[in-house]
Amino acid sequence: MRVEEHIIKARSFLFWQDVFICLFWVGIIGSFFILIGIQLESVFYFLPQTKINILFILAGSAGTIILFWIVQFVRANNNKIYRYQIETLALHLGQEAFPEKSDTILNALQLEAGAGKNESKELAESYIKNIGHKLKTLNIHLLLIDKRLPGLKSALLISWISIILVFSFRYGASADAFHRWAHPQQEYPAPKPFLLSSITGDIHILGGEKTEINIQAHTTIPDTVHLYLTPSQVSTQKRDSLKLKFSAAPSAGGQYHFKLPELFQDYSYQAVVEAQYFWEAWERVASNPDTIFVTDRPAFETFLMTIVPPKYSNLDTETQEGNVAVVQGLKGSVIQINLTSNRMLESAHLIINGDRAEMASSYNRASGYFTLMDEGEFTVNLVDKRGITNRDPIPYALEIIPDHDPSLAVIKPAPMIELGSEQTIPIHLEIQDDYGFTDLQLAYEVRRPTYLQADPYVAMFTIQDLIPDTLNQTIHTFWELGDMMLMPEDEVHFHFELTDNDDISGPKKTISSTFIARVPSLADLYASAESSETDFMENLAEGMDEIQELKDQFEILELKALKSKELDWDQQQSVKNSLEQARKELDNLEKMAEAMESITDQAEKHKLFSPDLLEKFKELSELISDIIPEDMLTTMDDLQKALENMDMKSLQEALNELSENMDQIEQDLDRYLEIFKRLQAEQKMDELQNRMQQLFEQQNALDQEISEADNTTDQSTLERLAQEEQRNLDEFKNIKSLLEEASELVEPFSETASQELSEMAESDLAEETQSALNETAQNLSQQNVQSAQRSSQQSIQNMEMMMMQMMDIQQGFQQETVSEMTEKFQALMQDMLYLSSQEEQLRSDVKQASRNSPRLREFASRQQLLQDQLQSITNQMMDLSKETFAITPEIGRGVGKANAAMQEAKNKLTERNVSQSGKNQDMAMAGLNEAALGLFNSMQSMQQSGSASGYEQFLKMMQQMAGQQQGLNQQGMQLSLGQMAAAAQQQMLQQMLKKQKGIRKSLEQMMNEMRHSGQHGMGDLSGIAQEMDEVIKDLQRKRFNRRTQERQQRILSRMLDSQTSMTQRGQKEERKSSSARQDIVFEGPGGLPSDLGQRENLALQALNNAINAGYSREHQTMIKRYFNSLSQIPSETQTIETIGEE
Repeated sequence: MRVEEHIIKARSFLFWQDVFICLFWVGIIGSFFILIGIQLESVFYFLPQTKINILFILAGSAGTIILFWIVQFVRANNNKIYRYQIETLALHLGQEAFPEKSDTILNALQLEAGAGKNESKELAESYIKNIGHKLKTLNIHLLLIDKRLPGLKSALLISWISIILVFSFRYGASADAFHRWAHPQQEYPAPKPFLLSSITGDIHILGGEKTEINIQAHTTIPDTVHLYLTPSQVSTQKRDSLKLKFSAAPSAGGQYHFKLPELFQDYSYQAVVEAQYFWEAWERVASNPDTIFVTDRPAFETFLMTIVPPKYSNLDTETQEGNVAVVQGLKGSVIQINLTSNRMLESAHLIINGDRAEMASSYNRASGYFTLMDEGEFTVNLVDKRGITNRDPIPYALEIIPDHDPSLAVIKPAPMIELGSEQTIPIHLEIQDDYGFTDLQLAYEVRRPTYLQADPYVAMFTIQDLIPDTLNQTIHTFWELGDMMLMPEDEVHFHFELTDNDDISGPKKTISSTFIARVPSLADLYASAESSETDFMENLAEGMDEIQELKDQFEILELKALKSKELDWDQQQSVKNSLEQARKELDNLEKMAEAMESITDQAEKHKLFSPDLLEKFKELSELISDIIPEDMLTTMDDLQKALENMDMKSLQEALNELSENMDQIEQDLDRYLEIFKRLQAEQKMDELQNRMQQLFEQQNALDQEISEADNTTDQSTLERLAQEEQRNLDEFKNIKSLLEEASELVEPFSETASQELSEMAESDLAEETQSALNETAQNLSQQNVQSAQRSSQQSIQNMEMMMMQMMDIQQGFQQETVSEMTEKFQALMQDMLYLSSQEEQLRSDVKQASRNSPRLREFASRQQLLQDQLQSITNQMMDLSKETFAITPEIGRGVGKANAAMQEAKNKLTERNVSQSGKNQDMAMAGLNEAALGLFNSMQSMQQSGSASGYEQFLKMMQQMAGQQQGLNQQGMQLSLGQMAAAAQQQMLQQMLKKQKGIRKSLEQMMNEMRHSGQHGMGDLSGIAQEMDEVIKDLQRKRFNRRTQERQQRILSRMLDSQTSMTQRGQKEERKSSSARQDIVFEGPGGLPSDLGQRENLALQALNNAINAGYSREHQTMIKRYFNSLSQIPSETQTIETIGEE
């Protein structure tokens, strides 16, 4: 046998041995799969499809293995697999048979394949034969046998034994499982550990009712049973298609109780227990399905509520659907309900806070309404044709939207105010309400001083500016208190009442806090003004000291800067501190200016000062406001920058400029302080005159009450009169003290006026007046009416005489001041004109000289001399400026212009520039002439203001215009009534326009005349002109409304105010004096002749003398009233009035 055949035989053995090994593995693994499959089937009860799929997988795997080995067999025979190749097997057999030379068989195989090619054929055949014989003797199976075969046999045996043992232990379950595997297409249900059944069964209930279901468990009792409710009908509403799930634990006897909520549709229900663990063969245990049949109740298909607010709210009607369970509305709103039901209705009704209200129903519709008056709830109840009601109707909450109280914020006035002479209170209110207003009222109470023992006057009026339908409003108006005839120390307590338009619960009212408007007494006002002025003077003096100290600091710092190339740290800090202190001083100056302005405003408000004095205070206030040099703030900034950059040159210049600024401020403050002292003296004179005038008026009014009293007068009235008389006595004592104070203040400016005031305070007339007032008070307290009347008359006469003396002293003081100032101004003006003539002479001499004239040096010296004289005049003007405001800026500019021109002319003469020096001298003369003209105008103004002749003319013009304006205002009132035809209205508008233009022209003419005559402080004439212009514009547009009428009223009020100011100026007229007749014997009571006819003649003669004494119109009217009451002769009253008019 050939070697190759032996090897092929060995290859066949090896191949089949591998096949058997594979089968052993398949058997072992298959045995375990069979064991596992049977056991799993016994637990899980696989579905037929699952088992079929597993068997298909196993069959497919077996087929795959068989096909694999068939392919391997073919490839092995074709020598394609390395393991089964001839050469591989030859080498392997050589290793086993010839371990000493493993390639022996391979060499023989190769020689056998190539025997024909070898030369030693015999030797090759011999070798091949030897090897073939050797192979024949060998047991090739033993050489190629796999050592794993015994083990695989044992493993296969063990697996079979295991299957047998498992089957033995679980024979029943395993046998059933094997049976089920043997019949894979048949389904075998898994056994269940227990059964569930419904005890309740099918149920019939009404819609919205609750029910219970009982489930019974058999065999075993599970821990929890779930109940599933599935809607019997498919609904488009997701909510109605939801399945319901309930759970219950077992009770005694293995029952499960389920309490179901309200149900409104049919449900099928089923009790279910789901398997908890994956190894449980059963998935769920369920009871047989049962049904809950629900009979429909009547329900809402549509439900709309309409809320109709009360009429006063002006709100729109609102509609809301029934799914909103809260109904909100104002109290008094009407709630309308409209609905449709799913059933035909028998009836319907509302239950509102326990009360029943029937609804109208028809078919499946119902409607009703009720008025919302209280919060709470309501329900809608339906009854269908079967008598079934809607179960548990939805409660709708009723909420009342609150109608809040109106809001009232008082911006103006302040809680406590003082009334000035105008007695007008500006009102600024911010009001707000939810739905509107009914009215806005102002309630007030006038309280008189306690010593008068008068009952308060209480009243209320409506503010007409309110717009009822506007929810947010700003009210601006004025409350005129002039008609109340308020007297000093009277108080008006008032508040605002705002009412809304709630006509359901009744209008709600908001009342503001109480405000107090007080009419201060003259004593209080002057005391307050004096206190403010004292503080001002103290601050002014303190400011002057601090500015002097600051000026010294800047000068020291300037010297240090000159001596040093650079400032050290301490010096820099000194500069910074001084700069900071300078800023503080500027702030203090601004505060002083504000304080001065406040003093002036209060004086103007209460008319404490005469117009001339008030004008002076205003001028002083403006000067203090402008006291800070314009370039001072820039200089301070420059100093700050120079200090930061350490620029010594700029630092020195800034320090020098600040030092000069401080010097200028100090001089101005010193000047203003002196002027302020003079103004205080004038103010004290005004205070004396005003307080005496007021005391006279009070005593005169009190005297009239005393003269009307008799022995039958009530005792309480006499006690009140006594208290008022004691008050007048106290005021007179204060006036006597005030005379001494005024004497001290006036003394530096007029020793004559000071002495006269001091003598007046200690005069017999003052003592007699005080004694008469004291006797009057005592007589009233003792109810001695006749004596009180005599002493009261005496006190009035004495007061009148004192008033005349005060007027004379005040007029003398003013005339003396004007005369003194006029002399000083004349002297200055003469010096200024003389200097101008000398400058003109020098100009003439220079004009004749040539450029090379040796006299130019002489002319320069003369120019220097004239400049020195101008400096002397300037110093005199500076001293004079501390006493009067008449040194105007125009005068100062003229002097400055002349001084600069003289300096430049002197320089040009030194340079022998004759022509240019002449031009400068011309400028110097022009400046001197301007200054002289300014001095002349100031002197003229002082002289005119010192007399009353100019004011009388303007007063007559103003009275005439006021009368014309009053007539025009009456036409406007007729027009505002709206009762005239359209044509008549147009005609009246044309007439009014023509008259208003005429008054405007007259006013403009008077203003021009006053301006040319140098008069100032004549009231708000420019404001009157502006108001007239606005009225003229309205009339030109053929428009006359409430604003036009208000402007006309303001024009007339301002005209009357201007008359008052002119009248006060007119009181400065010189009084005419005449000696009293001594030929009448005074024997009657009160110093009057006993003979009635003689008394009448005396009264008439005294009246004529008084009328012709040069008093103002107001005083003449007062005098006539006095003599009328004195004579007490009705038949002569007309005669007295006639004489007064003549």
